[in-house]
Amino acid sequence: MKLNEKILYYRKAAKLSQEELAAQVGVSRQAVSKWELGDATPEVDKLLALAKAFGVTTDELLSEADPAGSKEQTPPPEDPPAYTAPNAPARDTFDKATGLIGRLIQRYGWLLGVRVALSGLGVAIIGALARWGFGAMFGTVGQMMDSMGGFGGMGGVEFSPNTPPELQRQILEELGLAPAASPLGGIEGFFLGFATVLIVIGLLTLLAGIVLAVYLYQKGTQKP
Repeated sequence: MKLNEKILYYRKAAKLSQEELAAQVGVSRQAVSKWELGDATPEVDKLLALAKAFGVTTDELLSEADPAGSKEQTPPPEDPPAYTAPNAPARDTFDKATGLIGRLIQRYGWLLGVRVALSGLGVAIIGALARWGFGAMFGTVGQMMDSMGGFGGMGGVEFSPNTPPELQRQILEELGLAPAASPLGGIEGFFLGFATVLIVIGLLTLLAGIVLAVYLYQKGTQKP
């Protein structure tokens, strides 16, 4: 009996499938199939592993003599291979891909914090520019209204250019000629308040982004 025939015989006698034998020897199922077909010969270390798996010596495995009891006993039939779904994705490939993505996130995840911080900075700058613009606009409108006598007018009373505004208002109030409140006051307060909210939100987002970036960077540089 040739070596390939003995490998087939001993494998069936041990009730091992090609996959199980390949796992014990440390080769692929295709390698076991080639050994049994005589298309390839196992190496010396694989012969030792085969003999150990079959529970025989290497001399018995390499000898061309028929195994004891091989004529009286018929090896049991080989179990059919387990069903494998066609085109099933390789598990190791999936694990490698997910592991690579995880390492990239762990190493460069701090860039997300930088992006959040930059977004917050942009919002804060927009809010600051808006507040400055609204303030300048309403200030100009107020000056124009004052030059035209205000909304309630000065009642014909003229003051010296050196008279403080507080004193002017006090005199007008005593005379019952105090100028009416500007209707732009509520609008001005709304726009300036909105700009202030933008500044606060932007600064808080900037701070949160910095904290997140530092945390992710420290976590990414830690050794596993």
